[in-house]
Amino acid sequence: MDIENFVEKVSEAVKGYDWIKRLEIHRRTEIRVWLRLFLNDDFIETFHNSETAGTSYAYIEGGERVFGANNMRIGWHLHPYGNVAKHEPSQPITIEDFLKKMEEELNKNLSLKLLRKVLSKPLRRKKALPKKY
Repeated sequence: MDIENFVEKVSEAVKGYDWIKRLEIHRRTEIRVWLRLFLNDDFIETFHNSETAGTSYAYIEGGERVFGANNMRIGWHLHPYGNVAKHEPSQPITIEDFLKKMEEELNKNLSLKLLRKVLSKPLRRKKALPKKY
């Protein structure tokens, strides 16, 4: 896939996700492109090399990669959320596939953060309402 087609596919895919605030071409050469899809200060970096057909997607949170997928060296594989050193073989992953997986992970992570916040507070019983006579 050439650079123009890759940029077009990513641009179209992000339209379906309102949690992606903006798309930026971070760097571009004749055969390579790096795009950043910003959520806020965190972002998804996508990369494509039209000469080697190498593609990667990485979610960067707080300056660290926490989730990703690519077809570099060993074929398509996932770097699971929170365990990016691991390589899980997978079928080829499109930008649409990655954004769907990313949304699932964000929802799981948000639920866990909310649960931890609730559980970190002492549980209290509600006071019984006074009986009306």
